[in-house]
Amino acid sequence: MRPGAFSRGPTSSNRWPMIKRSAVRQHLLLALPSALLATLALACDPPAPDVSQLDVPIVDGTFEEGEDAVVTVLPFGGVGLCTGTLIAPNVVLTAKHCVQAADADAPYPVTAFTVGVGSDVRSVRGYRARYVETTPGAYSSNPRTGLSGAIIGVDVGVLILRDDVEGVTPIPIRRDEPRDMIGQTFTAVGFGQRPDGPAGLKYKGDGVVSNLTGGVLYTEQTICQGDSGGPMIQEAPERRVIGVASFGQAGSCPSAADGYNSVYQHLDLIDRALVLAGQCLGGEEVCNGLDDDCDDATDEGCADFGEACEADTDCAYAQLPDFLPPALDAAQCLEGVCARPCNPLAPSCDAIERAGVTIPTPGLYCQRTSGCEGRCVAGSAGSALDGTDCASDGECASGHCVDPGDGRRRCLPLCVGDAGHCPVGEACAATPEACGACVDAGLVVGGRGIGEPCASHDDCHGEGVCEDGACTRACTTDTGCPDGFHCAASLCARGGRGRIGDPCEENDDCGSGFCASAGDRSWCSRFCEAAEDCADGFACTTAGAAQVCAPEGALFGESCSADADCGEGGICSGGACTRSCGAGASCPLEHACTRDDEGRAVCGRPSGGGCAASPGSSSSGGALALLLGLLAFVRRRPAG
Repeated sequence: MRPGAFSRGPTSSNRWPMIKRSAVRQHLLLALPSALLATLALACDPPAPDVSQLDVPIVDGTFEEGEDAVVTVLPFGGVGLCTGTLIAPNVVLTAKHCVQAADADAPYPVTAFTVGVGSDVRSVRGYRARYVETTPGAYSSNPRTGLSGAIIGVDVGVLILRDDVEGVTPIPIRRDEPRDMIGQTFTAVGFGQRPDGPAGLKYKGDGVVSNLTGGVLYTEQTICQGDSGGPMIQEAPERRVIGVASFGQAGSCPSAADGYNSVYQHLDLIDRALVLAGQCLGGEEVCNGLDDDCDDATDEGCADFGEACEADTDCAYAQLPDFLPPALDAAQCLEGVCARPCNPLAPSCDAIERAGVTIPTPGLYCQRTSGCEGRCVAGSAGSALDGTDCASDGECASGHCVDPGDGRRRCLPLCVGDAGHCPVGEACAATPEACGACVDAGLVVGGRGIGEPCASHDDCHGEGVCEDGACTRACTTDTGCPDGFHCAASLCARGGRGRIGDPCEENDDCGSGFCASAGDRSWCSRFCEAAEDCADGFACTTAGAAQVCAPEGALFGESCSADADCGEGGICSGGACTRSCGAGASCPLEHACTRDDEGRAVCGRPSGGGCAASPGSSSSGGALALLLGLLAFVRRRPAG
């Protein structure tokens, strides 16, 4: 890298991104051994490339053995070598054109990226990414006409790594406009081209900012191919990244007009990645469910649930910042008290999700307000089971005490008409899409909804048909059926595609599209890389060349003696593991929502046979050990 300055921005539109795509793509493919090319073509998540095979010239400057926060970004999409900056222990800032191909409207798959830490590309420590995002829009790069589309001034991308980079101090970004840097010296670091050096070494230099316009910080004679995505660093008063290396004038390298994207223009994109990576942004604490001031406490000073308020923004866990997807359960100021909405059909008030983090909110329950709407309030739900006589909603576990028309008030489960929420033999006392209660079907006058008892087509709502004694409807795919049903023989049938751990016979039985087997056990599974990829009660287990989520305890339908034997959300009913069902909780294929001996709504066989354990099935270590052997593991591939 060569220090220097210039007094005006580029006059030619013929700019080149810091990687000349066609030339580097051809060079990279020719330099890689044929065996590796086969790996890249076939692997879903291949190992890091043999970077010692890369033969890319390096930019001039001073060889840098430090600056560990400046890293390599190596995409497998054929774009070659780029530079990036660790702005947090697991977040890398780079250029959009390093992670997204020309004319594409989205980045390469996240599994395509390796981030290397070190000073020599031949010996870097590799880290995988789990998230990639860029500024929106496609761009074009043409050797004759230059760059066009969403690139100049918006050439920014971010990567979240699967693991923190230990032992490296990140370089934070500057959060205001760096106009005071015009005429000032900055530090540039990158792995880019040098006319007189070996391949893939990190070099450091300095330059002078000449202008800031259109979101671009201009300089000269500083960067070249391979430096793309590297940082423009302000050294004083605090060391901060203020720009991301993007382009230069075509025909020369380095050029008389180099462009860095101003970081300040893209705080929403960067902050979204930081929050999703579990990082703290730093700043004044506000009521939004985030730790804004980095003190390991959330929304301190904000009104808690049940406390007085004047506006939503007074309440802890109020709406997230605009740069994040809106929270559906954000706290609100309702009638002068902080509360948050909940769904009485599937109540959950014991925790709140914020940016991938689960925050416990103990001492709350979902209180029905009207119809099928509710709010989380302080206290606890009732304990009375369905069918128990009651005087108020607060007595019932379902939160719903009602007289269905026979003169007797009792606890009943909520339902939505024609949504298939009720157990076998019951019907929802409501018109389609309205809120009601599940009662004995004999008490309901009028049309029956999907899954409810019928004697003829005339008993069913609208275009419903009566098939095997229950109302159903025509379908072409599962999406034409409500939750808890699937499309079979052009009609909606009870049972949804299985979730992880549900019984299965073939891939099509599972929502994940993957049915795994070991011995006489078969269950819906998924591929994994770490324990957090699997549900509670499942471990990420090696099976031959793959890793899959395998059960640590009893599966659905296997024998049990207590609820604890059945994993998260499971219950032991009649000596077999099952789960609760109803609105918001469906059953696997060939199962339906039925009442057990205690009157609970649980998944069982529609014929009344229950969910008896398969002969010889168990949760013993022996069954799991079979899975660990390659011969015992079966991956059923879908047809076609």
